[in-house]
Amino acid sequence: MKPTLKAQLLATGLGLAFVGVATAAAQAATPGTPPSVIVFDQKAQANALSVDYAYLPANGYVVIYGADKDGNPIKEPLGHAELKAGDHRGVKIELKSAPKTGAALWASLYSDKDGKPGFDRSGDAPFWSDALPLQNQFLIR
Repeated sequence: MKPTLKAQLLATGLGLAFVGVATAAAQAATPGTPPSVIVFDQKAQANALSVDYAYLPANGYVVIYGADKDGNPIKEPLGHAELKAGDHRGVKIELKSAPKTGAALWASLYSDKDGKPGFDRSGDAPFWSDALPLQNQFLIR
């Protein structure tokens, strides 16, 4: 017995409805997308650099730090960019000074906790807990 076109369409529609309900249930059970930042090694661009990708679950900042002689991030940021919640690509960041070739830099994400304009390390908070990576290291070529 050959199914009719109407029966095939009904079966397909029910199957798609089931997939949609299952997907919605899975998304509801999954916590939100975590913050992430990706910066690849890059050539110096005067006093600026580019963050390849950043995702912030809430409004905040991508912040760039230099590194000490051991490669660890220094406390004073070199530059930052304010970003709305969501994903961002090719974010340009103006730096206080041009990084030297071979310099290690760090990118980190902060949530705008104080609601004031501009990044303030004492008023804004890192998105990640201490148990997770706080930064992404990259080099200036």
